Amino acid sequence: MNKHIRVSSPLSILGGLWLVSALYLLAQGHALRIALATAAFLFWGVHTWLSVRLIAPQPTAATPAQSSTPQLWWQIAIILLFIAIANQALPGWGVVLDYLRALGEATLPAAWVGGPGNAVANPVQYFVLPLLALLWLGAKPAEVGLQWGYRSWRLCGLFLLIPTVTWLVLIGVSALPVQTVARRLVGNTLQNGFFEEFLFRGALQSRLQQRLSNHGTLVLQALLFGFWHLDANGRMFAGDWLAALAWCIISQAMIGLLFGLLFQRTQSLLAPSVAHVVSNAFGQTFG
Repeated sequence: MNKHIRVSSPLSILGGLWLVSALYLLAQGHALRIALATAAFLFWGVHTWLSVRLIAPQPTAATPAQSSTPQLWWQIAIILLFIAIANQALPGWGVVLDYLRALGEATLPAAWVGGPGNAVANPVQYFVLPLLALLWLGAKPAEVGLQWGYRSWRLCGLFLLIPTVTWLVLIGVSALPVQTVARRLVGNTLQNGFFEEFLFRGALQSRLQQRLSNHGTLVLQALLFGFWHLDANGRMFAGDWLAALAWCIISQAMIGLLFGLLFQRTQSLLAPSVAHVVSNAFGQTFG
């Protein structure tokens, strides 16, 4: 029996889901949202394509140590549990989050980190606890992306180039305060950025790729990343859950595919984390 489960091209699968989602949102009068999300995906998609070209050919990597099957399934299960917990799907977890958020509000300056509560709660629930659980279950730090990776700094420079030049120009003409840029970068780093990348790429994707093909891994992690935003999207669309589900695919799942490609190529969280932070902060620059 083949160890890997194979699926079609990730872009063809997600592209089909994107088309269905876009048609629904278009029928609901959300043409502008579709246009903006598509423009963002194409912009960062070109960066990702260039990234793949920049670091090719990649040398053949040594085969990573494989976890025993029961141990691997336990690792996958615990990560899925933490993903559910992060959406407050576990009774009583809200009490812990309230404490962590209160700690952040009391200790961190909002002027520099944006949301002080989430800047404490998110690192704990997205990174500290899942990492400790994975290490306890036999995972190694390098296996979950905690390493420099293959030519990661080149990719970071590519993703930083246009946003950095844009910010410097806007700052130079007094159209954007320096502190606003700094707050967005710091806030996105602490509230999502690296910590979401660890949860979905470092922890989940690295475990899935031991059981699925590369294509299957990319599709599944991207869809889970997209659907994870369903609750927030539901609020954005005022309770229209079909629109919220469509937006999960149009926006977060498609971007999750790009971050997954960066992680798959470098086997490091550095490049996808920088791409995640910069794409969020750059998007906020233009509303």
